[in-house]
Amino acid sequence: MMTKRKQAISDGGRALSALRQIKAFTRKPELDCGCSSVVGEVLASLEPSERASVVGELFSSAIRQRTKVATLLELLREFDELGPATDIGELEEAAMIFEDLAEQARLGSQLLRAFTFNRRDLRGAHGSLATLPLGARR
Repeated sequence: MMTKRKQAISDGGRALSALRQIKAFTRKPELDCGCSSVVGEVLASLEPSERASVVGELFSSAIRQRTKVATLLELLREFDELGPATDIGELEEAAMIFEDLAEQARLGSQLLRAFTFNRRDLRGAHGSLATLPLGARR
């Protein structure tokens, strides 16, 4: 027989495992918004409380991605001061920042797509947003 504490740890472990699976899937650069079936399978395997925890973390992760993008944009603020005679090292650094910016933005997009998949799924199944976590209602 499992105690309540062991059950909570086990449930938390399932939610953490699901979150890791979804995040790993969204990091694959060759996939662009084709994640609905994988995300759906992972989320469907969770209890409502676990699912709410996972989608809340997906939304929080997307917000963190926005912060990363803003930081990278700040690093590029001086880009307009660069010119053709600029040191090649500075130009290469700017190019790498652009690449990182694109990657961080893509990841943020995938995280939000996973989050919105959950909202569409819940609306279709229940016709309301009553079961969504408070911070997820928009």
